[in-house]
Amino acid sequence: MKITTLTTMFSRWFSNAADIPDSIRITVPMLVSLGVFYSLGFTSAGISGLITAWLLGVQARNLPYLKRLQILSISILITVIATYLAFLVFSDMWLSAITLCSIAILYGLMSNQRPHIRLFGYNFGFIYIMAIHFASVGDSLSIVLMANVFAGFCVTLSSLMLWPFFKGRILHQHTVTVHNALADWLNELRLSNNEAQLAAKRQFFYLSAHNLAYYSNSVSSSKRALQIKIELQRLLEMSEYIICLERVLSFDIHTTTRIKLFEWIEKASEQLKNKQQITATFATNEYTNTIYIIDIIEKFKRCYNFDTFASPDNSKNIYLFTNDSEAFISDFRLALKFNSKEWRHAGKIAVTLAVTQFLTEFYHLPQGYWISLTAFIVLLTSSMAVTNHRIWSRFSGTSLGGIYCFICLYFVPPQYLLLLTSISVFFSFTSYHKERYDIHVFWLTSMIVFAISLLSPDNTYVSFYRIIDTLFGVTIAFSVNYFIAPSWTMTWLDRHTASMINSQILYVAVLNKPQWEQKINLYQSQQRYYSLNGEVMNLLKEPNLSPRTSKDWLSLLVLIQRLNDALLLATKLGIQSDKPQSTDRWVNQLQWIKQTFPDRCKHGEMPPFYTETAPIPKDMLCALIEKDIQQLTAWMLYQRAFVV
Repeated sequence: MKITTLTTMFSRWFSNAADIPDSIRITVPMLVSLGVFYSLGFTSAGISGLITAWLLGVQARNLPYLKRLQILSISILITVIATYLAFLVFSDMWLSAITLCSIAILYGLMSNQRPHIRLFGYNFGFIYIMAIHFASVGDSLSIVLMANVFAGFCVTLSSLMLWPFFKGRILHQHTVTVHNALADWLNELRLSNNEAQLAAKRQFFYLSAHNLAYYSNSVSSSKRALQIKIELQRLLEMSEYIICLERVLSFDIHTTTRIKLFEWIEKASEQLKNKQQITATFATNEYTNTIYIIDIIEKFKRCYNFDTFASPDNSKNIYLFTNDSEAFISDFRLALKFNSKEWRHAGKIAVTLAVTQFLTEFYHLPQGYWISLTAFIVLLTSSMAVTNHRIWSRFSGTSLGGIYCFICLYFVPPQYLLLLTSISVFFSFTSYHKERYDIHVFWLTSMIVFAISLLSPDNTYVSFYRIIDTLFGVTIAFSVNYFIAPSWTMTWLDRHTASMINSQILYVAVLNKPQWEQKINLYQSQQRYYSLNGEVMNLLKEPNLSPRTSKDWLSLLVLIQRLNDALLLATKLGIQSDKPQSTDRWVNQLQWIKQTFPDRCKHGEMPPFYTETAPIPKDMLCALIEKDIQQLTAWMLYQRAFVV
């Protein structure tokens, strides 16, 4: 095997150098909490503090400093409530089970929230299950509570200690990243016509814009925060013109015009990256549709060089985050709707935990709480494909970790257990940033087994108990996931697609309205697209998915994005001729697609088709929209079942 291959395999087990500071920030409070209470003789409380520091430390990742303070303050309060509640109800088996199922339902309903908000429910359930165990074996409430609060304050200190030194640098770094991402995306237009590469550049820019917007919401100076949002609004406006250029280049424009446009893009992207005013000029040629290109370029230059933006209306722009309270209320209302995916997910978790609790109590399993924890962890997401991946990764990582722990416990003297725990803690969170979930579980298993072994250093078989508990938990989660409450992505895709097509109908209908009204529909359409895109990505991970099905849904995503981009082009430039007749025809065609979509794979007659067709016009803007709608219609016809 080549050395490069070995190096690549080895690197998967550890994080990149840039991730190590964040890994240290998480691991130090964990080790301090464990070490302090272990040295005082309260080993179980130290383990509780270790786990609490782990949960809270992960929750503070990728958050601005002021937001970390707010989130961690709430998390410490939740930790206290979960611990106290567990000790309050542990003596009554039925009350304890009902409380656990209620927490599971609440967490399931929060599964559509932002990650750090969703983790409130996860942390509550995790700490509650752990505290139930500590209460059942006779540990003191005051000591366990003290350890959890101490861990929370250690996490807060480690997360905020660099605030005075790095808050300006982090904000500056985010600003530079967004600016460079925009320039790289613009430059990519002349280097590649590959839609996948352009989509990757676009996604990176919007991800960077999300991060900058999120940081701006936590800047202490309101004046500075407003300046950042105004500047970000300018960059987002420029990104829309880049989308327009991307769509224009997909059209069959004259070769000379294309070459001249590439020359302008090269100069403009260089000036943009150097934060200079864009002075590059586009040499005009007397070719059809050149006026559109000139219009886009001039508006792009004016937007960057001269335009000043008033206070942005963040609620209308999905790239500028609203505050957490508004987002929480909005998402929770959606989750409470009848037959929502969140309700189904909540019921699945509740049933799973009820079964695990029953088995633990009925068979009096030692450390049976690990069964409940394993099931709770693998059912984090409602996606069937992601859950399956977590199930197998959880079992394989735990099995390998258990064997590794058994070897260490058999050959290493007990006085080195604390050192082994510390090493496992560090590697658990240097691998946390990797996509390999099984590697993270391997180190996480060794961390927990070594920590529990501190309670009984002579028990070398604790690792096998851990494997058996994980096997039970995974089996129960697998059974509920497949046989009791399956949630296949395909059952939700039609709903997302219908919502997407409906938003496009509304968008086309307002193309003759003022631009601010078009903008509202643009953002709604984009939001629907990203929801559909996420569901399709989940679908691709499901087992036994046919290549035909996966290609069909990926192609639908491409067609929908093309139409969205063409409609954005119409918003930016305006349709100069035949506007009312064109928009009416487009609306009728899209309505036919919406009516046909639910029954696309069935036999029988289709809904009456809008028979008036028009040849592809020479006008580039109308031609792009016309062609995109025709391709969507062709996709729909291709899905029809063959009639025998």
